[in-house]
Amino acid sequence: MPGVYHAPYPDRYRPPLGSTADTCADACIDYIEQELFSHLVSPEEVAAIVVEPIQGEGGYVVAPDRFLERLREIARQHGIALVVDEVQSGMGRSGRMFAIEYSGVEPDIMAIAKGIASGMPLGVAVARSSLMTWPPGAHASTFGGNPVSCAAAIATIDLLKRELVANAALVGDYLMNALRALGEKHPIVGDVRGRGLMIGVELVRDRTTKERATVERDAVVDAAFRHGLLVLGAGKNAIRFSPALVLTRAQADTAARLFDAALADVDGRR
Repeated sequence: MPGVYHAPYPDRYRPPLGSTADTCADACIDYIEQELFSHLVSPEEVAAIVVEPIQGEGGYVVAPDRFLERLREIARQHGIALVVDEVQSGMGRSGRMFAIEYSGVEPDIMAIAKGIASGMPLGVAVARSSLMTWPPGAHASTFGGNPVSCAAAIATIDLLKRELVANAALVGDYLMNALRALGEKHPIVGDVRGRGLMIGVELVRDRTTKERATVERDAVVDAAFRHGLLVLGAGKNAIRFSPALVLTRAQADTAARLFDAALADVDGRR
């Protein structure tokens, strides 16, 4: 898209720009300041910086807090709006109402959808009052303001506040530990990361070289389906665990057991 510039994302497992897990956050911010803002676009011409606090389709990669903190700093310094995409990570998924809360960063604009109405069609754009200066009737949306979806959202928010955000944090931590334990058994598991019930498992052919197990990832997804577990790919070689926030520990145990069997199916064919 014209006028859109992409910057590297700070992946601790695969640090970009020759950085390390500890320095990738600063390396990615330095790239924005020293490369993008110096050679491609003046910061005075940038309207917004858009970021996912946890990458969704990119592989369920968790941004370091320092990266988000420094994004906030440079956005404020240059008068740029910081826009946070919480479509996948928001509404309790991460064990907080919004994943950005872990960093303590306050965005200027936030995009919310999917989980906000428990599957009913609804999307919400949240922004500072100083930015929401449109008069009534100045903006319209095909599904905006649907009363049934809004009622579903109100009920969802109530459930999240009362119990489900806390459940996502507790059961998510339990499931993540179970999946990490599988890494001790299956060499194909390179990394397990995430927050709450937003967990990514990255598969590799070799843990030293971190060669991406792309074909094997798809085979594991298929094998999991045959065992009765529904999972989806994310990125080139990761698998996402993004269950309903009502997940129990017993169900998490079942998921880990079935995933173990799926990994064994593929490991045995390698």
